[in-house]
Order: sequence, then C-alpha cells, then structure tokens
Amino acid sequence: MKKYSHFIIKYRWIFISLTFALTLFFAYSIKKIKINSDFTSYLPQTDEAVKLARYIGDKYGGNLTAIVAIESADIFDYEVLKDIYNLTEKLKYVEGISYVTSLTNTIDIKGTEEGIEIGKLINEIPEDPQELNRIKNYVLSKDLYKNLISSDAKITLILCRLKEGVDKESVAREIKKVVEAERIKGKVYYGGLPFQMIDMNKLIIDDLKILTPMVGFVMLVILFLSFRNLKGVIIPFLSAGFSIIWTLGLMAILNIPLTIISNTIPVILTAIGTAYGIHIVNKYNEILFITDPRERAEITLSEISLPVFLAGITTIAGFLSFIYGSYLTMIKEFGIFTSVGVLFSLIISLTLIPSILSLLKQGKKTNKVSKPQLDKKPAVKITKLISKLKYPILLFSILIVLASAIGIFKINREVSILEYFKPETNVRATEEMLKRNFGGSLPLYVLVKGDVQDPQVLQEIKKVEDFLKSLEDVHNPQSIVDIIEEMNHVMGEGRKIPETREKIANLIFLIEGEEIFNQLVSPDKDEAIIQAMVTYASSNKISELVNKIQSYFNSVSDKGNNVKFEQTGMPLIYKHLDDAIIKSQIQSLIFALIFVFLIMIFQTGSISGGILGIIPVSLTIAVIYGFMGYYGIPLDIATVLIAGVSLGMGIDYSIHFMNRLKVELGQSYSFEEAISKVIGTTGVAILINALSVALGFAVLIFASVIPLQRFGILILLTMFLSSGATLILLPAIILTTKPKFLKKMLCETEVEKVKTNA
Repeated sequence: MKKYSHFIIKYRWIFISLTFALTLFFAYSIKKIKINSDFTSYLPQTDEAVKLARYIGDKYGGNLTAIVAIESADIFDYEVLKDIYNLTEKLKYVEGISYVTSLTNTIDIKGTEEGIEIGKLINEIPEDPQELNRIKNYVLSKDLYKNLISSDAKITLILCRLKEGVDKESVAREIKKVVEAERIKGKVYYGGLPFQMIDMNKLIIDDLKILTPMVGFVMLVILFLSFRNLKGVIIPFLSAGFSIIWTLGLMAILNIPLTIISNTIPVILTAIGTAYGIHIVNKYNEILFITDPRERAEITLSEISLPVFLAGITTIAGFLSFIYGSYLTMIKEFGIFTSVGVLFSLIISLTLIPSILSLLKQGKKTNKVSKPQLDKKPAVKITKLISKLKYPILLFSILIVLASAIGIFKINREVSILEYFKPETNVRATEEMLKRNFGGSLPLYVLVKGDVQDPQVLQEIKKVEDFLKSLEDVHNPQSIVDIIEEMNHVMGEGRKIPETREKIANLIFLIEGEEIFNQLVSPDKDEAIIQAMVTYASSNKISELVNKIQSYFNSVSDKGNNVKFEQTGMPLIYKHLDDAIIKSQIQSLIFALIFVFLIMIFQTGSISGGILGIIPVSLTIAVIYGFMGYYGIPLDIATVLIAGVSLGMGIDYSIHFMNRLKVELGQSYSFEEAISKVIGTTGVAILINALSVALGFAVLIFASVIPLQRFGILILLTMFLSSGATLILLPAIILTTKPKFLKKMLCETEVEKVKTNA
C-alpha cells in the first residue's frame, strides 16, 4: 500500500480540487430530487397482484379511491346536502378522477306504472324537513347505500375513483384544495391511500429536515469529545458530508426518488462516513515520532488503508445484499444508493482526508515512539480480566444465543402502511372512524371472467359476494348482481337473479349507460368485478384473509361453472409485500454472511480465521432477532434491513481488530501482550467508531415513521453488541483456543528474535 499512499499524497491538490468540484456539481443537482410515497409502487410492476390491479384500473376507471368523509349532526340537513352536491359536482372536474360518487349523484332504482325508472337518488335537494326525513329513511333502508352513509346518518362519504397511472398524491392534494375551498358545514376527514401518501410525504420531508441536522450535530459532539481538537472534528466529518451530497445529487440526476426507507440515507452515511475518518485520524495521532505532516499522512495511509478498505467493502456488501435479496423495488434502490454512498465515503476517506492531513502545520518535535491513545495499564488490566474470565464469557455467550434463538420464533411481520403512523395522527383517527362506520378503506377487487348475462355466472358471483360478507374484515361487497336484484325487486319479481338470459339482458340494457355499470362490468359483458372494503389489520390477519378467499376461489373453479375468479387490491398487495419481507430477509442475510466470511478468510489467510472473525457479528444478529421477538418488534420494511446492515457494519470491528492483532503478534511474546496492545490502540478507535455510529443511528428514534424508530433502536443495539463482542468475546476465544494461524505468527516472531540475539 506504500505506492498507493505515495501516489495520493503526491497528487493531493488534484484530489482536493476534484472532490470540491464534484461536491459543488452534485449539490446543485440535489434541488431536483423527488419523493415517492406511493406504497403500491414498492412492488415490482411484474408482480401478478400489481399487474391485475393495473388491469382493473385501466378497464374499470381506477383501482384506488380517495375518500372524503363529512360528519354532521344530520347529513340530511338542507345546507349539508347542498354542500355535498356542490362539492360532488366540482370534484368531477379534478384532473385524474374518473368517477365521483356521493349521496347526491348515486344511482336510484324505482318502480313506476310504466315499469322501472333509473335516475339519481337526489335530483333536487328539498328544503322541506319532512321530505328530507323521507329521503333519509329511504336511504337508510337500502343496502345499496351502506357504502355511502353511516347507520346513524351522521357521516357520509364522497368516493373519488382515481384513474390508473395518475400521480395519486397530486390528485389527492387537488381534492383537498377543492374541499377546503368549499368550507363544508361539518367535520371533514380524508381517507384512503392517496391521502395517506400526502401524510407520508410530509413525514419523509420532516424527517429529512430534522434528522439530518440532528445526526450531524451528534457526530460533531462525539468527534469533539473523542479527539478534543478541530482536526479530529472537521476532517472525519468531511467524508460523511460530501458523500451525502454526492449520493443525493446522483439520485436526483438519475430521477430516483426518496422513499420511506431511502430518506434515511443521510443519517446512515453520516454515521458510517465519519467512522472511516475516525480510524484514519486516530492512526495519524498515533504516529507521534514523525513531525513532517506529509510523511506522517503517507505512513498513516499505507498502514490503515487496507483495513479501512476491507471495512468499507463489507459494509457495501451488506447493503448490496438488498439488491439480490429483495423483491421490493424501494429496498433495492435503497441498497444500490446506500452502497454507492458508502463507496463515495470510502473514496473520499482514502483520498481527501490523508491529503488534508498532509497539509497540516508541522507538529512539535518529540522523541516519543507511537503510543496508544488509551493508557497502557488499563489495556493490560482489561486483557488480564478477559483472560481470567474467558470461560464464563464463553458460557454466557452460548446461553444468550440459546435464549435469543427462542425469541426468534416469536417475531411477527408487519407491512400495513397504517401501522407506520403514530396513534395520535389524523391518518389513524380517520381510519378508526371509517372502520367503525364503513368497515375500513382498503379496496378489495375480485375480477370475474364469464358471461355476465348468464344466470349461472351471476349465481356464482352472488355466492362469492355472500362468502365475502361472511368474512369478519370484509365489508359492503358490491357487484352487478346487487343492481340486477334491486331492479328485479322494483319490477315486482322479487329480490333475486332472473332465471333467463333474456330477462337479464333486458335489465342490463336499462342500466348500461349509467356510471356504476361501467365501474362494475366490461363493455363486452364478458367480465365483471366485485368490489369491497377491507378493515386494516395485522399482516398475519390480512394474509389469512387472502388465503381464505383464494381457497374458496380454487374450490369454485373446480366445479366447471364457466366462471373464473381472481382477487387483487390492497390486501393481496400487502400479502405479497409480507411474503417479500421474508424472502428479502433470508436472501440478504445469506448473501451478506457469505461475503463477509470470504473477506475475513482473505484478511486472515485462514478458514478458521474467517469463522473466528464472523463470530461477534453472528452473535449480535442472533441477539438482535431474539430481542425483536421478545419485545414485539416486527419485521417490516425498515427492520428487514437489520441483518444486512448489521453484518456489513458490525464486521468492520473484527476486520480492524484482526488486522491490528496480526501486526502486534509480530512484536509480542504472548497472545495477552498482543491483545492488550490492540485494545489500547485499535480498541479505542473501535469504541469511538461504535459510539458515533450507534448514536448517529439513535436519532432515528425521533423519526416520524414508526418502522424507522424501531430500526434506529436495533442499530443502536447492534453497534454496542458487535463492538463489545469484538473487544471481549473475540479475545476470550483467542485466549482459549490459541488458533494455529495466529500462533504460527507468534512462534515465527519468537524464532526470529532468538536467531537475532544469537
């Protein structure tokens, strides 16, 4: 590495100039960065649930509904109904909305002397209280309107179906703008995923504004307390700050938006980026016997560049594991750009930092040889204590892993977007209101393939509707069958499906021009959809619901009724997200574990060295998962990252420890002596590193999104556990087993010293 370090220092001004030029370029690009809070876009567009939802959206006027709920003492008050009428008419002209449905424009089917009349439920809003009361009683008596009015007539919904492919958040914002301009007499709620996206977008922006400066301040304080000088504060912080600017700028240039996960990139890069600088500055401070800053920086870089590089590569591998191990696009993007950010930080640390160090003023002359930052005596005492307690340490480690293994089986999963908001937020309050009065806001769609004018097909649709009604969390299922039965009823032939194709065709002819028909039946009448609302529930419950529905469809298709049913909508999308979390966790863990194991083999030159090196971080991951199980922290879109991040970052401590141990074994007569030197030098940098990264991630506890809070807590524990295991458990194992690949180094040194003395 001497040639490399000489090259960097020789052309230091070029590296400094290039770094600052790129920083200005990327900083200018950041202003173009966007935010994607569309939860439905996190699955790949090739996913079957997404493809079917998109198909229904294209053919039936959309698959997502923005819900405007109005609460009043009595919805059937003249002024309130007038507001609803005016609002309904204005919302029709909002770009991106295909259909608007409310009490004032929904369909009404009435029997007349001529036969049947199809029109609006309320053509004109009467001022007469008695007439309004009559309309109220009529509406409450009809199952057809249960999805629009609460049973106590105090809350009504205006349903805005969004066109497929539109910017859902922009449309939702425009809806809000129109509603607020009307100054509705009553309390207004905004429900459904499009409005939740607005709130999520705000949370992402707020977290960026608050957490990034907060983690920066924490890092600066830690660096000051650790190094007690401006050099130790500013220089390590440069790689973090510049890498953030480069990464966000690159994302903006490539039109990659920030998501609920990738908005943590600035926090992650601040914590990780400073770690590399800490090791370089710490090593620079050790070399006290050289006063020329250029020579000192060159020696520092030649000695520290390899372990820093390996630490960076393993961290990058941890994040890259999300690319190969994740099914979710947002986690893949997070993995890609966090890896790129860490790479930027690594490059800046190994070029800019030594270049700047080489320009510092010459220090005072000293004859002292490089001494550890920690006093020699404490390091020796710590090593002796570990040696004395090595067997209890090993036993305790085994017991804690066994206890953690039990907790792992208690881990649950959670992907519901509602669970990401704090209980006191408006989103949660709105959903509770919708759950109480309408059963929820999660749209469920069933695509029916079959001849809609065939009585047998309609009977099968009716059976599916009845089945859906029997499910606890499914509410207000609706299909063309409900319309046909209502029409048949007002014609005096009973609330049932006509027995002949001709009668069905006649009824369909009468309603074919209505909006509700286009929302439920295809133009060729060879397809239809059943739509319903599902209550937000835990991921396990949603998965059970989806499985129940699918099992029923499988049993129906086996009967050969010339009809096929397929489900889609948010419940199925949530289930696919849930399945993807398990897949992501397992694959990313395996990938990262194999990679760091190979890195440790490369560094130590031994398979046993590879095994030894990954023990601390493996124990850490086991304990973290056990902690999640015991304390009810679920696997979600944030905590699913914990394995890859823990492996990629936690292994850094083993790399630095083993690298320094190899050096010290060449100058020591015993394992204890070598380990005490490592603890007194590199051990200090590891502690500072762990503290800075842990407290850096700890700011996520103040995040607005609950999964990020959990992620922050887990990384905090990971850093303390992995660094502690490296500095306590790893020496205990080495002192107990005295591995051959390390013993060989020690023995060779002793032989050389004997020959020299002779």
